[in-house]
Amino acid sequence: MGTIHYLNNHLDKFRETKTTITLDDLEGFANYDNLNKPDKKIVKLFIECFKNKEDYFSFQNKIPQDLEKIGLYRLVANYWVAYICYYYNDEFEEILSKCLLKIKENIILLESPHFCKKVFYYLNELKKVV
Repeated sequence: MGTIHYLNNHLDKFRETKTTITLDDLEGFANYDNLNKPDKKIVKLFIECFKNKEDYFSFQNKIPQDLEKIGLYRLVANYWVAYICYYYNDEFEEILSKCLLKIKENIILLESPHFCKKVFYYLNELKKVV
């Protein structure tokens, strides 16, 4: 067991590939509905906000109010992950590790409505007002 642990640490130390996305990948991240085609206006809003470097909260406030909750959760979670990966790539793993620890998950499952709901509530956590 100790040898396996050592080899894994050794491989992590010399791994050069980082998780990255390109602006061409944004349309895929903006897909919030597995059953139907997403609304083109929402996809356009997603890409426009992303290119304007607006944070997830600003994007979330621009999403139409009549969108299903599952779609909202997925859009916000996808936007946040893409935003962190693209604009804060050096801190990406650390930021997502904190999120995964807080929501008690081990891996990123952007296709899972349950995971996206947990991320949404993690991002929109209520703060105590003193």
